[in-house]
Amino acid sequence: MAKQAIESPPVNVYEANDQLTVAIPAPGAHHDTTEVVLEGRALTIRAEARYPQEQQHYLQHEWSVGTSHREIELPRPVRASGAKAMLTHGILTISLPIGKEDAASPTRIPVTEPPSHQGPSH
Repeated sequence: MAKQAIESPPVNVYEANDQLTVAIPAPGAHHDTTEVVLEGRALTIRAEARYPQEQQHYLQHEWSVGTSHREIELPRPVRASGAKAMLTHGILTISLPIGKEDAASPTRIPVTEPPSHQGPSH
């Protein structure tokens, strides 16, 4: 049985309009297999990818699916209230309002995915 790789994906963190945005590639992950937890300045992301390619006979194998786990120490204090996490095209984007919050208890930020079938826009 293949052991599931634990990847530590690369991360981009940028600041705009009084919020920090963290972007992480999460290929194969879904909003219901992704968990984002904020505790103080520590942001923890766990994502489980479901993509049926583990048992292949590889000729070249440079990236894996499985479980990814990343902990980030944020460069600024942020608030959990108003934080959003969205998974779009395999990229997990977490928006965090900059500012201090009284409680530093761990807060789970729900992950959403945009609807895949959008009707015609008028």
